[in-house]
Amino acid sequence: MNRSLTRNILRAAYRTPVSDHPFRHLVQVEHVFPTEVFADAPRPWSPGEDFTEVMSGTWLRSNDDGTRTAVVAGVGPKQLPAADGGPWTEEEVWTVTSADPEVFAWLDDKPHRVTWALGRPDVEIAREPYATHPQATVDAYWDAFWRRHWFTPDRRPDGHYGLTLACAPNYGAWEWGPRPLATVSGRIMAALGGRAVVRNVTLTGDAPHWRSPKPVSLMRCLA
Repeated sequence: MNRSLTRNILRAAYRTPVSDHPFRHLVQVEHVFPTEVFADAPRPWSPGEDFTEVMSGTWLRSNDDGTRTAVVAGVGPKQLPAADGGPWTEEEVWTVTSADPEVFAWLDDKPHRVTWALGRPDVEIAREPYATHPQATVDAYWDAFWRRHWFTPDRRPDGHYGLTLACAPNYGAWEWGPRPLATVSGRIMAALGGRAVVRNVTLTGDAPHWRSPKPVSLMRCLA
């Protein structure tokens, strides 16, 4: 464990003001990793610059005619015909266009529910194999990384990869907050190197919520 990093995290936790709302004040650790760690990472894929990535493997675009187009990669087989009309056995990439916002209601949570639109006359759907799609290569790389390190980093605007973890010292015992945060951050530093910045963060608003910038389970990282 990086002792200096641990001291900085615990020092920040001691500086955390007491609040009626346990999640108003956070201790945050921002990791920025060396570029050489991800030298073999595939370039991110996108269906176009006018698409917004809703979540990993899912993109959405607003069209001039009032419709929207979603691209969902890795849609798994269901009890539906495959793109060629036969039994569906392999994952696919779906490109779906519709003027009905309900078609895209699940994109940020369960994007594969876009398959519910199959067969509707007001929905245009194009399907292609996932195995030979560029996104499959991207997904395979990051899936292997996640299985080894238990997280997927964010790609920053400057091209570096990073990860931000946080805990709320006012919520529960320290053994379930600052100390696991210090342990996990230390292990990440030991595995990948780079630099880590520790800061105190105060969430504003009437009802702040737990908003760790990266939904990483600290206890899973410890496993």
